Amino acid sequence: MGGEGPMNRFAVNAFGMLLIVLLQTSASAGTTKESGQPPNILFICVDDLRPALGCYGDRIARTPNMDALARHGRTFLRAYVQEAVCGPSRASVLTGQLPDTTGVVHLRHRFRDKLPDVITLPQAFSRAGYRTAALGKVFSGDPRELDPQSWTDGEFIGDDSWKKYVLPENQGQGKQAAYESPNVEDRAYADGMLAEAAVRKMEELSTADKPFFLAVGFYKPHLPFNAPAKYWDLYQPEKFVLSSKNVLPVNIPQIAFHPHRELGGYRGVRQDEQLTKAEHVNLRHGYYACVSYIDAQVGKLLSALETQGLSDNTVVVLWGDHGFATGEGNRWCKGTNFELDTKVPLIIKVPQMHQAGKASKALVEMVDVYPTLLSLAGIPHESGLAGTSLRPILMDHKAVVHEAVLSQFIRPWSRDDYKQMGYSIRTDKHRYTRWVNVNDGKTVAEEFYDYGDSASVYRLKSSHVEFRSLNDDKANAVDKERHSAMLTEMLRVRLDEK
Repeated sequence: MGGEGPMNRFAVNAFGMLLIVLLQTSASAGTTKESGQPPNILFICVDDLRPALGCYGDRIARTPNMDALARHGRTFLRAYVQEAVCGPSRASVLTGQLPDTTGVVHLRHRFRDKLPDVITLPQAFSRAGYRTAALGKVFSGDPRELDPQSWTDGEFIGDDSWKKYVLPENQGQGKQAAYESPNVEDRAYADGMLAEAAVRKMEELSTADKPFFLAVGFYKPHLPFNAPAKYWDLYQPEKFVLSSKNVLPVNIPQIAFHPHRELGGYRGVRQDEQLTKAEHVNLRHGYYACVSYIDAQVGKLLSALETQGLSDNTVVVLWGDHGFATGEGNRWCKGTNFELDTKVPLIIKVPQMHQAGKASKALVEMVDVYPTLLSLAGIPHESGLAGTSLRPILMDHKAVVHEAVLSQFIRPWSRDDYKQMGYSIRTDKHRYTRWVNVNDGKTVAEEFYDYGDSASVYRLKSSHVEFRSLNDDKANAVDKERHSAMLTEMLRVRLDEK
């Protein structure tokens, strides 16, 4: 643990100063919102957040603020991203389009290169008379990929200070320690300053004569797992020992696994990511500490809504951009079509919500967020959106809008000349994945998993781990072929494949 010195040294960095200056100098109107005005939107995205939350049945997580949001909103227990890595996932959420349509299938792609005239989600709100503002990582977080068309009040992401450390021994270029836990205040790290800046922005927007769409993108629990000591102290390390089932899955094609080795290269972590038991425990501990740190920042935003008298006319959306494996099945990070990578938290709170606190077991996908928010705000839907409004589920937690949801990933990862695409559908009990050659469309590998009755036991099994593919199991042949046909039809309809 570190002392108070690093906090004083690093609390006001370039990120914080940029946000403070921009927010203090932004203009504001002088009237108070009238009742009956269209709802405000508080759009909270969290990097690398899997459903490691109490409201999702995680018995380790300490997340009182997000759990409170769930009690007053609708928790979607089975929400899935379009692609389990940040840039493609966020591009799909914010354009309402699938990765094949946006052209964003790895981190170097930009959706405006392929879709220069696409109307993004915040852009649709600005055209409807909303003030729109972004703080933190909302799109990719890369300064080269700012999208000024989307924001009336600007997009402020700061520099790369979110990657940096507080402790002096961890200063330097590139990857350093995989985690640290100094005794500092929240604002010693970028997300603490981001929460403060977002509260100030909310105060400004509350006095305007227009509704607002405020997007706040938190950086943690992304690596490195850096968080103030008080969040580490919420947990007992022995809680993070993995079970004896921490083994590589069997009968699964090699193409299914992610090759980019995100964890490898941090100081003390071997490039092959073959970790000791102690390393597993420390890294899992760090991930959960960062989740609790972000939970506290979310709490500040929700408290500000109450203080500013905005709660009764604000839709709150909280979502993770993809899941994250923390050693389960001997896997770390993301970059696959597996359950831990593709499944994310999604919580939507609507003012005067019917059946508040009732969780939904319906299958949903993240392209559904765009039409949902337009519907809630009474804004006409943009044509050609890939998703389906979740408003029926917000009205009735037992409603269903999808029989299956779609995810995908490329191989090799992060190359423009990628050779294969893995399309994966999740149904109530199963996942079927087909890997195809992108040049000739021929199938190169298949996967098929039976997760059991996940809907009924979901709160007890907050996540599923693939230990064995049933692809060649004759007893499951009928179910596999049914899912294969379902995927073929879904791709035909949604991607116009011949």
